[in-house]
Amino acid sequence: MTGSPISDYGYPTPYGMTPPRIRTSVRGLGIAAIVLLAVDAALAALAAGFLIWRQSLLTDVLTDPAAVNPTSLDDSDSATRATMGWFTIFTLATIVVFICWFWAARNNAEAYTPNRGTLRVGWSVGSWFIPVASLILPCLVARDIHRGTMLGRQGRPAGGGLITGWWWAMYVAFWISGLVVSGENGRMQNDAPVDRVSDMRSAATAGIVALAIGVAAALLAIAYVATITKEQRARNLAGAWYGGPGMPATQVPYGMAYGYGVPGYPMPGQVPGPGGYPMPGYPTPGYPMPGQPPAPPTQEAWTVSEPVPPVQDRIQVAETQTAEIQDIEPPKEPGDWLTPPS
Repeated sequence: MTGSPISDYGYPTPYGMTPPRIRTSVRGLGIAAIVLLAVDAALAALAAGFLIWRQSLLTDVLTDPAAVNPTSLDDSDSATRATMGWFTIFTLATIVVFICWFWAARNNAEAYTPNRGTLRVGWSVGSWFIPVASLILPCLVARDIHRGTMLGRQGRPAGGGLITGWWWAMYVAFWISGLVVSGENGRMQNDAPVDRVSDMRSAATAGIVALAIGVAAALLAIAYVATITKEQRARNLAGAWYGGPGMPATQVPYGMAYGYGVPGYPMPGQVPGPGGYPMPGYPTPGYPMPGQPPAPPTQEAWTVSEPVPPVQDRIQVAETQTAEIQDIEPPKEPGDWLTPPS
């Protein structure tokens, strides 16, 4: 395959596989996602605090309606609505940035360990927009990212990672609790005015639980993003692509054969990685390998300008030379020498 990159172990990209684009860094997207997730967690915690205040007021209303100032109820309701509005805005921004980071991280993981993932790189974006399946498919992609990023790294777990499982469990629990809150709000609007206060308190309780789970999910997502971003930046700086440690992959003008080479015999122009096995290459005279200057022609080599004699002429010349050599007889007497011996 033309332009197939050679790794530090000496084998090229598998035939027919397009080498994925390696991002130089995911730090910018990672930092943006972490900041937005932190803002989401802070707003969720603030909204939960306002809901706790509202829940206490509603409890007092059920106990002694005259003891609660109606203005306090309005203030708690306004504060909760405003905080949840900002939480929704920042959550939408977080979704956009996080999906961009998610795609970049999955693309890098594919470059580190090609064809090792459960789902292809495109699922890092499309999996979020499939109803019901969006609660499962992105988790598989997140597991592929963790595996591809950590595989071959010393002191790092090679599996999907506990942080991936805990984060996704909290994420799913957050969405389920959000459905419960929606159900409580719908029931509150359909009930009689006498029971509405009790339903409002139940909805506030469900909202507090949902927001608490959301804070935990955001913090775990921050830990996941920070872990993957840090490790991928380290791999990019070390050039640990296609499973090879050390030097980055090099480019050659044409594809090379499969197989492992012999240690200590690198190809011309190739720098072997530490502990690598570069492929051996012994160029034929006149046909140098990439990066090697052509060898000078020998005296015995036929040049292009000299016509090659027929086979019969070459045989006849060889026989004549042999006969001439056999006809020469060595001198037998001392007087036959050109210079008399001393």
